[in-house]
Amino acid sequence: MEPIYTAENTYAAYQLNWSLALFGKSELPDPALWLDSLRGATEKDRVRVLSYHRRSTNVLQFLISTLPHTSPAEIVRVVKGRLQYLVRDCLPHAFRRNYHVQSTGAATSKVLDRYVAGQTAKHPMADASVQTCLEAIQFEDVTIDVSRPVVGTYGQYLNALQIVVENAGAWHEIRETQLRRVRDMIVRTAGKKKWRLSRIGLLSNHVHVLLSASVTESPQSIALSLMNNIAFVYGMKPVLKYSYYAGTFGSYNRGAMGLHER
Repeated sequence: MEPIYTAENTYAAYQLNWSLALFGKSELPDPALWLDSLRGATEKDRVRVLSYHRRSTNVLQFLISTLPHTSPAEIVRVVKGRLQYLVRDCLPHAFRRNYHVQSTGAATSKVLDRYVAGQTAKHPMADASVQTCLEAIQFEDVTIDVSRPVVGTYGQYLNALQIVVENAGAWHEIRETQLRRVRDMIVRTAGKKKWRLSRIGLLSNHVHVLLSASVTESPQSIALSLMNNIAFVYGMKPVLKYSYYAGTFGSYNRGAMGLHER
């Protein structure tokens, strides 16, 4: 079955920021020698270095901005590979294999969780029975901490995302059976993909999803998977707008991590 929503026909609004730490085998060269060149090189891969902080003589931390098609694993590959090339003459094998890449954003996971949990109160329905139905079918898994980094083969990562999709044509779904089917489809999709799903804020005309995924998955691939699986509930009809929002978050916001854009 062909997907309805694809990278080619879907528009994304997004704010995708990441903290990346790389670890040198020894003291690394002065950033004045390579930082501007690194920024220019990674821009070619649509990975933007917003700021840099030297944690120690051999630990570098970056604030990164990306487009929706870029996964955390791709961020590591691009920045580490480009920087290794720039310092190759003085350090042919500059970096250890391990890394730490973590999603971050303007709001912490706790703030965002409260925001999504309050969606039914923020957008009340005129019909009390529909409002009661929506309040009853919200999803939360209190055992899932989406802000906790995962230890992978060579490093730690956190790929925590808020995905928001909206119904097409200002349409409101108020049938309890269909609303439950949409919620259950999102839960099943998360289980199949091995996403850590913490909350679904399901409303009559849009849905918020908070989850974390593997280091190799991009925000784009996750959003499109959710959209096509929701469409499947409706017989693969384009019930959603050809657009979505994707935002990163973590246990700390950008300011608390000491990573300010500059």
